[in-house]
Amino acid sequence: MSIEFAWNTQKNQMSDIKGKEREQEREGQIKNDMIDLDRTHLNYDLVVSELNLYQRAKERVDQLKSENKRVQKNSVISYSNIITIPESAAKKMSNEQMQDYFKTCHDYFADRFGKENVLSAKVHLDETTPHMHLHFMPIDKETGRLQARTTMNKAALNQIHDDIPRRLREKGFDVVRGSGEKTKQKLDIHEYKAKLDLEKEVNALEEERAALNREIFARKARIDVNEQRLKKESRERVEKVEQEAIKEIETIEKVMTKFEKDTSEKQERLIMDTQDMNGLLTATKKDLEEHQKQLNERIDSLNELNFNESINLDLKPNLLNKVSMSNETFEELKKRAEVAERMQRALRISEQRVRTLEKSNREKDKELGDMFKLRIENGYLQKQNQFLSALVEKVRRVLENLKDKGVLVIGKERASEIIGFAKHQVGLSLKMEKEAEPINEYEASGKEKAIQVRNERLQREKGSEMER
Repeated sequence: MSIEFAWNTQKNQMSDIKGKEREQEREGQIKNDMIDLDRTHLNYDLVVSELNLYQRAKERVDQLKSENKRVQKNSVISYSNIITIPESAAKKMSNEQMQDYFKTCHDYFADRFGKENVLSAKVHLDETTPHMHLHFMPIDKETGRLQARTTMNKAALNQIHDDIPRRLREKGFDVVRGSGEKTKQKLDIHEYKAKLDLEKEVNALEEERAALNREIFARKARIDVNEQRLKKESRERVEKVEQEAIKEIETIEKVMTKFEKDTSEKQERLIMDTQDMNGLLTATKKDLEEHQKQLNERIDSLNELNFNESINLDLKPNLLNKVSMSNETFEELKKRAEVAERMQRALRISEQRVRTLEKSNREKDKELGDMFKLRIENGYLQKQNQFLSALVEKVRRVLENLKDKGVLVIGKERASEIIGFAKHQVGLSLKMEKEAEPINEYEASGKEKAIQVRNERLQREKGSEMER
């Protein structure tokens, strides 16, 4: 069965040569799975030279310049050709036959463009499909000039497609001109490799897409579970704090009621005791003043007496006895003094009770202040719960919008940016700017976008009002 001649050609500038060289010399990292590195030593070059491909091309260009042949910077320096033996045909050929096949093709280009202008003819036998990388410079043999437009025009290409199969048939190979259709066996080796790589990449992307869809579904499920859990925990926490605060308030109110009642009763008793004591002290004071007055009168009467030196001193006690108060009066004064002393002790005890009550009152005031703090904290927790619920709802809506727009997955940075965007909007609506402050640069970026969106909306509203 005849095989079609598989030949592809590509023009190159000087800047492309090194890339072609790395490809045909297997330099750098090998990513092509079709290459068997254990067979790379079987590859050979029909052009024998100690120089590499780039050096050969540069040497030939320099030679042309020395001959005053024009070579521009953007000139087509060479054509890279890939001549392929289909895998099915290669399996039927011996190594000598394949070598003869590629050498026949090489000789044709050497005859057509000059042997010195065929820079390389590297045969690769380490791949499933044997092929030859042949590089030649498009030199016009008649003028000796570099002329790609004339040497490789459409007519020249058609002639090459006709000539090489004819020459191969003369060598005994059943080869016909190619039909022009790029089948798998006749694809440009670059296109063939790229096609296989693309197919692998597409398959890998499909697998990755499926994995991402599964991950998105799992993450969405986790988000829903976490959202419900957070709402439940926040609600339970707030309810618990509210219940504890209510119990604490009730306890404090009971203590305050009892304290006020005890204080009122003690104050009433203190007032009554004080009034009784003041009355008794007043009466005692009047009695003492009366007896003092009587005593003073008797002393004055004694002073009026005219004592002489002959008075018997034994009479003086008798005189003094005349100013002494009766036993009944003395006992009465003594009793009143004892009562006054007891009243003073009672007054001191009452004062001590007052100080104790004042201290207890201060402690109750402190407990009342703690109760107010608990109420404030309860309100703050409620506001935080409101902020958290609104934030979760905002993030959920943003993620749903991203999903509707075809964005299937987001990274940590994008997630932080979305959270920063939502935190700013929720914090602004709830007047909780402090809680909504970003914690990293990505949340800060989300905040900036939220500010920009808000400014644009306000600008549009302002423009609408001006139009009205």
